[in-house]
Amino acid sequence: MKPIYKKLMEQHGGSIPFEILGGVQEKISNKKKTVRREKPRKPRKPKKREKTKRRTKPKLNPNKYSIGTIIRTTDNLVRLSPSKQWIKI
Repeated sequence: MKPIYKKLMEQHGGSIPFEILGGVQEKISNKKKTVRREKPRKPRKPKKREKTKRRTKPKLNPNKYSIGTIIRTTDNLVRLSPSKQWIKI
């Protein structure tokens, strides 16, 4: 151990304060910090919750089917009439 540190340890009772070692520097009060302009804060708009989309059943296009076609749609049987409308059976 260097004699400087040994002497300091004897003076301070075994532990050398950090300030004496030179770890802390004095604050420079002369230098001014730059002042930045603050932007005006805009009030936040409340967020809108997105609605969950429900799955819709696709409607059967009667133009794609010939007259008299029978199709099952969720436990129902439907038949295409001559007037191109679906009728439950």
